[in-house]
Amino acid sequence: MRFALIGPTYPHRGGIAQYTASLHNALTCHGHEVLVVSFKRLYPSLLFPGSSQTDSSACPIQVPHEALLDSLSPLSWRRASRRLAAFQPDGIVAQWWHPFFGPAYSGLLSRFRRPPSASVVFLCHNILPHERPALPGINSLLNWAARRAFSRADGFLTHSQALVNEIAEIRKGAVVRRIFHPVYDFYSPAGSGRRGDVPHLLFFGNVRPYKGLDVFLRALALVRGEMKVEATVAGEFYVDASPYRTMVRQLGLEQAIRWQDHYIPNEEVPGLFEAADLVVLPYIEATQSGVVPLAYRFGVPVIASNVGGLSEVVHDGRTGYLVPPGQPQALAERIVQYFRENKRSEFEANIEEFRNQLNWGQVVEGLIEVVEAVRAKRLSG
Repeated sequence: MRFALIGPTYPHRGGIAQYTASLHNALTCHGHEVLVVSFKRLYPSLLFPGSSQTDSSACPIQVPHEALLDSLSPLSWRRASRRLAAFQPDGIVAQWWHPFFGPAYSGLLSRFRRPPSASVVFLCHNILPHERPALPGINSLLNWAARRAFSRADGFLTHSQALVNEIAEIRKGAVVRRIFHPVYDFYSPAGSGRRGDVPHLLFFGNVRPYKGLDVFLRALALVRGEMKVEATVAGEFYVDASPYRTMVRQLGLEQAIRWQDHYIPNEEVPGLFEAADLVVLPYIEATQSGVVPLAYRFGVPVIASNVGGLSEVVHDGRTGYLVPPGQPQALAERIVQYFRENKRSEFEANIEEFRNQLNWGQVVEGLIEVVEAVRAKRLSG
């Protein structure tokens, strides 16, 4: 088949860009012809909360692409639609992670005069943002952008049942399939291993309120009342860091935490996970997370909040533990239990078994299944 992928890729940074590149490679390896239509500009600098939108990794994942889209330029949407028409894809796969890009996708797809055999599939990581500005009408605007863009899609592929349910509310009767978020396979082992005898926890990813770093810090203080433990917080702050640093001082955690408060380039990722005994996701809410398969890539068990689709990939008592969201005491109890009962080897074996399902082949198969289901539905209708 001929697939056109729409989404960011290098030099843009982040998990969605890495996913676009990895999906390109997976489709190519399975014998499909792929065109990647990427962005010249994602967010205006005024709207981006991080320090940079560019990947500073020494070893970025790069694939052939054409940077045609500007999220705010209708002229670029027209140019991209013409490129799609010239490519004549069997399937158009649009990465969806924020309704800010809804107008661009709607504009592009409305201008694309696709042949009857071509299917448009949205690959959804989130539907709506976890946090929204407290501005009048913003929720209605975001919902409108998502619904308008989704009306242009024939089918959907996503990574959790929670997202399947959200899509069904927006596009009743649409073709929707769930697949596991795959393991990124481009990381090379660092070979550094654990730092020492003290158990080590890892909180990984950009820091936002919904990710529950405050819950983690309070739990860490409780754990240290029971046993010696250290932690690394690795990721750029997308909010003011000072309340968290104040909390660390108040809880007496200054010597227990190592901060890496910047975007983590690819070459630093393996060392962080190899040094960890446990990855902690104390999220207040979630639909799914790429951090869990990343932890599994390095064989590290996970303790996560039982929210959204996290229970679909964190198997309680087998690959980690699930805890109620927003409860430091419950989180602390599970962390202590994990170390006192020496669960690492048992959980690692279960992770290795489950990890075989988190491959890119199942993404390709799911994508083809959606495309073929859309075709069958079109023919029968």
